[in-house]
Amino acid sequence: MDKLSKLKIKYTIFISIFFVILYKGAEFYTYTVDNVPSYFMDWERNIPFLPIFMLPYMTSQVFFLATIFLEKNESNLKLLIKRAAFLIAVSTALFVIFPMKFYFPKPEVDNQILKSFFYILGKIDSSFNQCPSLHVSFAFLSAEVYCREVKSTFLKSFFGIWGLLLAISVLFVYQHHFIDFVGGTLIFLITCIIFPRKKAV
Repeated sequence: MDKLSKLKIKYTIFISIFFVILYKGAEFYTYTVDNVPSYFMDWERNIPFLPIFMLPYMTSQVFFLATIFLEKNESNLKLLIKRAAFLIAVSTALFVIFPMKFYFPKPEVDNQILKSFFYILGKIDSSFNQCPSLHVSFAFLSAEVYCREVKSTFLKSFFGIWGLLLAISVLFVYQHHFIDFVGGTLIFLITCIIFPRKKAV
């Protein structure tokens, strides 16, 4: 196994542990807070609940982790991990400073496969950790890598669209409010500004 492959495995383990510790730490803290608020606009009550969006939503972790193995050199790999670590650190800090929870109750799901996905989500995901949405941030972070590294025009389009579906899915599965979507997008853009991609010489 070459040096780059070993580094990819090392970073996969690191970012996974880093995420779990900070994300769950923020969640456990918020459980101790009384009267955690929800923030949404009245028009969001008209957003339909679309269980089919659980399909892209549940691919978030795999969609991102695969990008680590797509990077073809150490410089791009390190930049990706820096961006991911920064997103996690800043977002979880905001979860602690400004705790929020989702307000709308989830309707009953009839489809058994999708229902099982929602059951799994209820067991592993947080009722808090809302703004900024890490699902949204990582959807855009991942899509950027796919669109840069994948050569096929068709696959570029596919992964770009999938990343967008993943990002907006947070609204249609009643996991995040619009402010969380906007927050996740802004944090991603700020991350790219702080950690810019160097132009090839």
